[in-house]
Amino acid sequence: MPITNAASKFFTESVDLTSTSQTTIYTVPNNHSAVVKALIIANTDTSNRNIDFKWYHADDATTHSILEGHQITGSNFEVVLNDNVPLYLHAGDILYITAATANTIVTTISVEEYYDPNR
Repeated sequence: MPITNAASKFFTESVDLTSTSQTTIYTVPNNHSAVVKALIIANTDTSNRNIDFKWYHADDATTHSILEGHQITGSNFEVVLNDNVPLYLHAGDILYITAATANTIVTTISVEEYYDPNR
């Protein structure tokens, strides 16, 4: 459940990657901007598994690879984004992760959204 104040709302959400298709893990709502405070990618399998992490930038309709063929060690996790390495997003921006192997990767994302009527 989001925690809300007058300026922003916070939430954390987990997504299991149950296929090898590109999976949306977060989309910035209309009239909002957002800061990704944390992105944790966990490998629940004992073998090393690869992922791709992409950002669709709505302003110029381009997709950017952030991690490509990145290996997550078996039975481990990585913090990809945090307060020291945040990602600033705007309305319509989308974050995607693709797992090379289904049912082995779980993502957890923590976001702070801001109402931005100019977006």
